[in-house]
Amino acid sequence: MSYNTNSLGVPLNGGMKVNIATYVRVSTVFEEQESSVINQAEGLLDYIRKQDGWVLYEPYSERQSSFKKRDEFKRLIHDAMSKKFDVILVKSLSRFGRSVGELNTIVPQLAEKGIRFIALSEGIDTENHDWQSKLAMYSMVYQMSSQTTSDWIRIAEKARARRGEFTGSYTPYGYQKVDKKLVLANDETPDIVQRIFDWYQDGVLGMQAIANRLNEEGIPTPAQTQERKYKTEYWYQSTIKYILTNPVYIGDLVAQKEQAAALGSTKRKKKDKEEQVIIENNHPPIISREQFMVVQDLINRKGKKKTSGKPNLFSYVLYCADCGAGMHCVKRSYGKTHYMCGNYKLRGKNYCSRHSIYENDLVELILGDIGKLIGDHVDRDAILKEMDKEVENEKRALKKETATLKKQIGKFEQRKKVAEDKWLDGDITREQYHEMIERISRESSDAKQKLTELLKEQESSKPTLPDIGKLTSFGELNRELLLMLVKRIEVRENGKVKVIYNFKV
Repeated sequence: MSYNTNSLGVPLNGGMKVNIATYVRVSTVFEEQESSVINQAEGLLDYIRKQDGWVLYEPYSERQSSFKKRDEFKRLIHDAMSKKFDVILVKSLSRFGRSVGELNTIVPQLAEKGIRFIALSEGIDTENHDWQSKLAMYSMVYQMSSQTTSDWIRIAEKARARRGEFTGSYTPYGYQKVDKKLVLANDETPDIVQRIFDWYQDGVLGMQAIANRLNEEGIPTPAQTQERKYKTEYWYQSTIKYILTNPVYIGDLVAQKEQAAALGSTKRKKKDKEEQVIIENNHPPIISREQFMVVQDLINRKGKKKTSGKPNLFSYVLYCADCGAGMHCVKRSYGKTHYMCGNYKLRGKNYCSRHSIYENDLVELILGDIGKLIGDHVDRDAILKEMDKEVENEKRALKKETATLKKQIGKFEQRKKVAEDKWLDGDITREQYHEMIERISRESSDAKQKLTELLKEQESSKPTLPDIGKLTSFGELNRELLLMLVKRIEVRENGKVKVIYNFKV
């Protein structure tokens, strides 16, 4: 952003030269905000023209929608402390500082350094004797105004919620907003929500497995379907849990669930149920109330169990040879474990057939092959060479995925900063800000957990062939050995099994 300057540095109205730095700021890049930048800049330039000897040193301006942390503001303060100009001129305190604490810290520092500060709207000029009392007074007024505004926003949002209007920042996945009310989306998303509940209620897929399944199928995420500016590309466990526990899907509207711990605080505290706005049967449901309660009970019971979190032996290795779906593990009360086609299990016989196979049969098959591989007649060097090649390919894939996750985590932090700037500038409500932060934090936490797991996986070493012999000495097959040797297993309807190893057999 630039506007006309006196490039020769000659005072516009004669007299002693006084270098003036102006600062203008808007918090978004929307077109309607562009006029605000121009008006602020022109107003300050007109003021400079009317003063004897005043020369525009440089106009500092920025838009807060970028990921930068007020770079122009920081440069302005740095140049001021370096005495590159004499005066900082702004339209108002609100355009200069974003908080009372910031104003009460920076303005006195400028005065001590001999830099004059002028805020036109409030009539504050550090060259006048009353500037400190004015700054204190306006700071208090702005604090009270912020509290009043926050209270009125909260009251207005509560009234809208009581009328059944959706007041959240983003429309829930599976819905669209028409005349401020929620209606079913005219796309596949309501069906996806139903599938998520069905999968979880069936007990075959956990939350992370559901997220993995949706990622494998290429199903667009909630962020992608809502055409947000910052689109999360992957489904995460937290996204699935948010859907499974959200009463919006049984037609209930729940608003005003949290509030700020204090004015200006980013910490949230939950409201008592009596203070929340809860309207049952407010909009069309996607899930029946009965199914929702069953799922909540499952979530609560699973949360109380102390589980190892370990996947089943053949998870993400065993697939249906005909439809390509992952085989689902089914554990029976009599002790036998078997796998069946996931499409058949979840969607029925119209999509595929059972392809059932017992886990013990698979274990015997793999152990039999391994027994042959570790025999003396096998060229161990050739096997190790093939395994090394596969490991290197895996390392490259892990390295690429790690880099992608690190970049993604960095973007999460940038998005938090953008959300904070928008809230402090009054572009979004406190409720919207904390809703955004909560969602970003969930996604960031999942990404960090996945990154930790990837880093651990990168550090792990490949067992040598003698180690393999040791691992199989008791006739047992564990997941570590399975993943090291086996790339994929396919089961046909007639029971025939095809094992694809990580090396040539």
